[in-house]
Amino acid sequence: MAEICQICNKKIGLMDNEYQTQGLIMHHHCLLTFEADPEKYVGKVKKELTPSEEDQNKEEQSKGMVLTDIDLPFGRVFWVTVQFFVAGLILAIPIWIIFFLIIS
Repeated sequence: MAEICQICNKKIGLMDNEYQTQGLIMHHHCLLTFEADPEKYVGKVKKELTPSEEDQNKEEQSKGMVLTDIDLPFGRVFWVTVQFFVAGLILAIPIWIIFFLIIS
């Protein structure tokens, strides 16, 4: 899918250098135009955060999940083990037969 430069509104070709910043996709040579007046293209430009402010901001926004237990029934685990064993045999037996035919 061809991207459109949001600065010059021209197609970004396969061989063109693409640059992405603040949610905008643009030609690499359009970067100077963007940097001259970023508010024109973005609206309100985000201020750059220091690393400590950035970490604090990420901590406030993150809503993570901690996995503490996996409850698997024994029957399903056993069935997957049997399937793995049978699949291994199906692959291993022809390989051993070919191996012994080559050696003998």
